[in-house]
Amino acid sequence: MPGRRRLLLLGAGLLATACTAAPIPLPTVPPPTATVLPAISYPADAGSHDVLTEWWYYTGHLQAQGAPHEYGFEFTVFQLRRVGAPVVYLAHFAVTDVDGQSFSHQARTVNGAAQSGLALNVQDWQATSDGTDDTIQAQMEPGPGVVHAYGLNLQLHSEKPPALHNGGYLDYGPQGGSYYYSRTRLGVTGQLRSDQGDWEAVAGQAWMDHQWGNFVIGNGGWDWYSLQLDDDRELMLYVLRDARGSTVGVYGTAVGPGGATRPLAGSDISAVATGSWTSPHTGAVYPSGWHVTVPGEGLDLLITPRVQDQELYFPGQSALRSSVTTYWEGAVSVAGNASGEGYVELTGYAKVGSEVGDRRAASDTGP
Repeated sequence: MPGRRRLLLLGAGLLATACTAAPIPLPTVPPPTATVLPAISYPADAGSHDVLTEWWYYTGHLQAQGAPHEYGFEFTVFQLRRVGAPVVYLAHFAVTDVDGQSFSHQARTVNGAAQSGLALNVQDWQATSDGTDDTIQAQMEPGPGVVHAYGLNLQLHSEKPPALHNGGYLDYGPQGGSYYYSRTRLGVTGQLRSDQGDWEAVAGQAWMDHQWGNFVIGNGGWDWYSLQLDDDRELMLYVLRDARGSTVGVYGTAVGPGGATRPLAGSDISAVATGSWTSPHTGAVYPSGWHVTVPGEGLDLLITPRVQDQELYFPGQSALRSSVTTYWEGAVSVAGNASGEGYVELTGYAKVGSEVGDRRAASDTGP
């Protein structure tokens, strides 16, 4: 026993010594280096990417070459990749009849293997591109939301190089991030057909957006403006909101006549709604009409919808409405100290899944 007590006391003494000894410093480790995202390479990046979300977005303005008649159009293909699920393609097609003050829209979807981003086909609605020249071919079917079953057969040609926004990448925070560029001035020729069955020659100009990245669309929304001014300048504004409606990001790009770009910060831009419009289809209240100023570009603009009701709410397509956003996307005119035309997109104002919105959209079976 005495020997064991001596060993215990010796062990306790060694432990006490160890507890009071100075700690040995860890070796110095260099701080981690942030992964640098690869830059956009064009036209290679005009194609599809192995990311969660991607879209190719065309909007434009057309004039009939016979009797004067103005139209706006939207043609969009969304590509959605999710782990363990087939690739999903959604296509939206809309035509605004400015002179007739009507709006027709429809959607199609297809699941399957990934397509080439330069040759997209969603149930025979097609878009092809070589990075400079594009084609769009689409035909609506009679049904809810379609006042006239329009068809388009268009050829588009880039008149300016692609414009990178925010250096080519937008950081959405917890929701991920997106590469983003626009082809801001596309000359358009081709044909438009109404449900009368007659093709008429049309010409005009368009804008094309391409975004892709590992992001998902959250519960917030955005106001997006693409403006083509008559002095050969373009302006893109992108205002992001969270689920509470608070602004969480503002991006902008001014494009000069030669294609040179200048990034715009939130402090460079003011966009204030001048009115509102309540949808008879979903009950959503959208801003309608805007006063936009960009002092650094010398711009003081008034933006007005060419038709009030340009809401894509997909009546009679409940399966699509449950998986995509109801939104307003429409042709607008630009006045003020510069004139022109453009498109505005408004998301997050119609709460898909709300009792009132679903009931109204479900009962709206006519155009």
